This record gives sequence, structure tokens and C-alpha cells, in this order.
Amino acid sequence: MSQQQPGVVIVPATVYPQQMGAPSQATQYQPGHVDGEYATKMISLEPPDVRNGFIRKVYSVLSMQLALTTVIAAYISTQSLEWVARHIYVFYAAQVVSLIVLFGVVCCCQEVARRFPSNYIFLFVITIAMGITTGFVASMYTVESVLLALASTSVVFFALTAFACLTKSDFTGMGPYLYAALLSLIGFSFVLMIFSMITGNPINPTLNKLYAMAGVLIFSMYIVYDTQKIVGGAHKKFQFSVDDYVFAALNLYLDILNLFLMLLQLMGGRRS
Repeated sequence: MSQQQPGVVIVPATVYPQQMGAPSQATQYQPGHVDGEYATKMISLEPPDVRNGFIRKVYSVLSMQLALTTVIAAYISTQSLEWVARHIYVFYAAQVVSLIVLFGVVCCCQEVARRFPSNYIFLFVITIAMGITTGFVASMYTVESVLLALASTSVVFFALTAFACLTKSDFTGMGPYLYAALLSLIGFSFVLMIFSMITGNPINPTLNKLYAMAGVLIFSMYIVYDTQKIVGGAHKKFQFSVDDYVFAALNLYLDILNLFLMLLQLMGGRRS
């Protein structure tokens, strides 16, 4: 268990099905985003009450995901290190399940996330798996560190949400740049992990802190980016289709979890 690196990005922060069809400035489009049937809905044709209902649904789903994740993670993180070591196979199983289900739906079965009740089953499975992995990572840190990271994540999230809603700047065109930064972060984490496995030496604490700082910055930007795509509006270049509330909630959910893990790695103290 001591070789597990807390705070490693478990899954990508943004998950969008493939785009099909020609993009336009009034559609939701970035490389790798939602397919053309849903993405080409014109913003100008969308009544405000429809968008408001979509926003309420997204944040209702997100609240339920975070509540369930908190319950699961709190139970696991308060267990003894001996218990965690005995059940480490659950951590790895949850990681595998989350990746298989997530990429399976995004790449092959996009309609699963748009139809009831399969969309909620999909979210439930992902949330359970992410709650387990988050709990095992948090179990490596002291209770005070976990609470500090949780409080910091909450403050940062609400501040960034307010900024995304109130600012006149449009960040929805930053998708390709954020995606490139995310891939660089994931690649760097794998290099650190492989180097540690080959040499048998722990990762340099300074590199760990730099990695965590970069992660905090990237996922903070993703929160602003995804929030503006959820809220939408006439001044936003791209936005989520109202049919994709599951993908919208999932994106923001992963942004928050990854931000929490990065802050925990940056500020947390390890349990002895």
C-alpha cells in the first residue's frame, strides 16, 4: 500500500463522446466532444427555461454523486492502515471498473448515458467506484489533512463557480489547451510511477509537490470551463446540449474529485 501514489489522476477530467458533423460557432464542439446529433443544437433556439431546467438537473445529480462519494470515502478513510492493506484489491478493482465502464460508454455506447434508467445506473457505478478509490487514497493521510483538503476544495469550487457565472470572459474555447495540459499531467504521473518502480526509490517530494500544484491549476481551470459550458448563454461560444446532463454532471464531478486529490497531495500529512 505504501507504493500507491495518492493524488494520481484516476480518470480524465473531461469525458465526451466523439464529435460527428461539421462544427459551427453556435454549437457545442471541441475535439472529442459530444456527437453531432446533440452538439448541433443551436444556442439561439434554446428557451431560457429549458437551459435553467438543465442546470438544476446537472447540479442535483452532482450533489447526489458528491454525497454518496463522501459517505463511501469517509468510511474507508477512517479504517486502520492494516485494514486498508488487507483490502487493497478492492481499490484496484474499483479503478479497473471505473475505467472500463467510463470509456466503454463514452467510446461505444453513448446512448446509455442519455436514456433512463441506464444513465443513472452508469452514474451510480462510476460514483461507487470513484468513492472507493478516493477513500483508499484519503486513508493514507491524517484526518486533519483530509478535512483541510475537503474544506479547501469546497471554497475553491464555489469561488470558481461564481467567477465562471459572473465573468464576461468566455473560457469555453479553451478545451484543446486544457486537454493538452491534462494529457501532459497524466504522462508526467506515469513517468514518475515507472521511474519509482524501476529504481525502487520513492518519488522526490519536490516533484510530487510540483505535480500536485500543476494538477490544482489544471482542474481549477476545468471547473471554470465546464461550469460555463453548463450554464451557457449568448456570450458563450460552446455549451452542453440539454440532453447531455449526465456527461455535464460527470465532468464537473471528476473535476472536483481530482482537485480534492491534488490538494490533498499538496497539503496533506501522511499517516504513520
